[in-house]
Amino acid sequence: MADYQMTLSFGSSVIHIPVLPEKLTVKSPGKNETATVLELGEVSLLRRRGLRQVSWESHFPAHDAPYVSAWESRSPVDYVRDIEDWRDTRESGRLSITGTDLNINMAVAVEDFSYEERGGEVGDIYYSLTLKEWKDYSAVTVSLPSPSRAVKSAPKRSGKPAAASSKTHTVVKGDCLWAIAQKHYGDGSRYPELYQKNKATIDAKNKGTGNPKYTIYPGQKLIL
Repeated sequence: MADYQMTLSFGSSVIHIPVLPEKLTVKSPGKNETATVLELGEVSLLRRRGLRQVSWESHFPAHDAPYVSAWESRSPVDYVRDIEDWRDTRESGRLSITGTDLNINMAVAVEDFSYEERGGEVGDIYYSLTLKEWKDYSAVTVSLPSPSRAVKSAPKRSGKPAAASSKTHTVVKGDCLWAIAQKHYGDGSRYPELYQKNKATIDAKNKGTGNPKYTIYPGQKLIL
């Protein structure tokens, strides 16, 4: 369980879920339709799936404890304010779950968030959170240089891509090994390979902190 991590990042703000939930629910709705065709009767019209939803219930603890997997010395109210800000500003973010066969890493938006305090546990905040998959729906252009060939291009983005010859990656706030492996290897599930290449650096920083072994910190330079 020590390797299992759940991380929410919206812009430069990052939350490492401190208490892992007992149950994680993923809904992947289908959009298939049924039609009646002469001679055949009912047939299924297969459509693309709908947007996935991920939901869970847990709590933000006021104090560190053995069951806390990612202690960040933050007030439970700070977690609540961050999530409410993400929802109210209509900002999309990313959910990353590592250390499990699910290996979820997808763009999300806050769909539903509720929380409460309970008697006898002053300071702790219990919550339920539902995130919905988010897809970039900005327009793309299609140019036709010749009648026989279509070229599809995405909107121009600012900045420059990382040089192909780059052999290191400097960690910035919000990074995780899965995301770095996805960026540089094209496959986020290769994060254990990235960890092994930088095991000495990562383990030295995490020693004595109680943090999961895959935890990385801004400023670290990782070998790719």
